[in-house]
Amino acid sequence: MAVKRVFAGYYKRYDGKRIYVVRVVKDIDTGEAVVVCKDASFIREGNEEYYTIRLVSFCEQVNVDGVLRDKYIRQTRREVEPEMIGEVAEDGFPEPKRKPPTYIDDEYQPRCVRRSCSYYEYAKDICTNYRMDLRRYKLIRERKQYIGIDGKAEFHAMCEDVSFLQQSMKTILKDYTELFQKRFSEGLSVRKTAEAMHLNRGAVERRQAAFYEAFSLLLRQRDEADGILRITPNAPSISIRDEDK
Repeated sequence: MAVKRVFAGYYKRYDGKRIYVVRVVKDIDTGEAVVVCKDASFIREGNEEYYTIRLVSFCEQVNVDGVLRDKYIRQTRREVEPEMIGEVAEDGFPEPKRKPPTYIDDEYQPRCVRRSCSYYEYAKDICTNYRMDLRRYKLIRERKQYIGIDGKAEFHAMCEDVSFLQQSMKTILKDYTELFQKRFSEGLSVRKTAEAMHLNRGAVERRQAAFYEAFSLLLRQRDEADGILRITPNAPSISIRDEDK
């Protein structure tokens, strides 16, 4: 089992319990790495206890309904509240290191929304651009101008598609959560995703194709329910290359 790097911040256990990781320290007798954390699943008033868990145990996988899943998954989109930082600082722990946000050229590249000629291609386009679209959304909100997107209508279309994908992952597509987290939230390659999920590359590619099919069906059903066509059937096929470095 590979032991991964663990950062300060919020994590969610496989059963839904949320914790806040303060830092990783070493046992003075054995030298073994230990994760120091706090319960983050309820109001913190009166929640002054700190807990420890061996890093090896923290990084292991558990069997959930016959599927191996990471015991703890980092909640990268949840920002750490100043109150939590202040609380652990008062208890003598250093504040987590935070890098200022930086933006690379990709966020400024033109993003063509809803130019796909099929629902499968549409589903793949939303998923492969998901991580960058979140960063683009944050950049647009911070700069208060449309960057990398062609105006208000395209911006709202992008936001609508991202929101629909997120809601679908919480409901009908929840069986694909681990794959989605690794491939599209974290941006891992197929090879790295296979390593993280303890699968071979072919199995990941097949599951990814099944995920695209399932999501494309939801996109089609959404259009039928809304009476709107969000794809462009007569458009030339868009080549969407999955990064696999």
